[in-house]
Amino acid sequence: MARRTASRYPSEPQTTGRHPEPRRAAVRPAPSGGLPRWLRLGVFATVVLVVGIVAANLVIGRLQPPGAPEANALQVHVSMAGYDPDQLTVKAGQSVKIQLASMDTSMHSDGGGWHQLAIDELGLNFKVGPESSQVFSFTAPAAPGTYTYYCDVCCGGKSNPAMQGKLTVTA
Repeated sequence: MARRTASRYPSEPQTTGRHPEPRRAAVRPAPSGGLPRWLRLGVFATVVLVVGIVAANLVIGRLQPPGAPEANALQVHVSMAGYDPDQLTVKAGQSVKIQLASMDTSMHSDGGGWHQLAIDELGLNFKVGPESSQVFSFTAPAAPGTYTYYCDVCCGGKSNPAMQGKLTVTA
């Protein structure tokens, strides 16, 4: 024999059995005047796509050196992280062209994005502005040897090992 139980909620009908049926949330109709879901998703996907493309272009553009590479010039990129490459090799007496490119922006707090490639023993002192490149020419010494180049504009100067490199002159 089933026993009727009194409902805890006066608006619910009385049930038979031991456990009352669970309450179900009322389904509310979508607010009128809103955009259809497919249109909202389409707008969202378009915004995400545009932001992604802009971000990718910014990253790729930042990784590219400023200026077009000069033919027959040794490419040297310099930033607060140091020189890339940090070792150059040339032949004695050879005419040498170096395209020095600063990868840092003018907003840099130390040196304003300017960098330098200086070799005291050879009397070389090349400087390049922020996010730019410049080609410098010199004649390698007649005697083979190894010379240290450095940036003393910023970055801790000569004492910072990251801001040093080696120019090797071979016979």
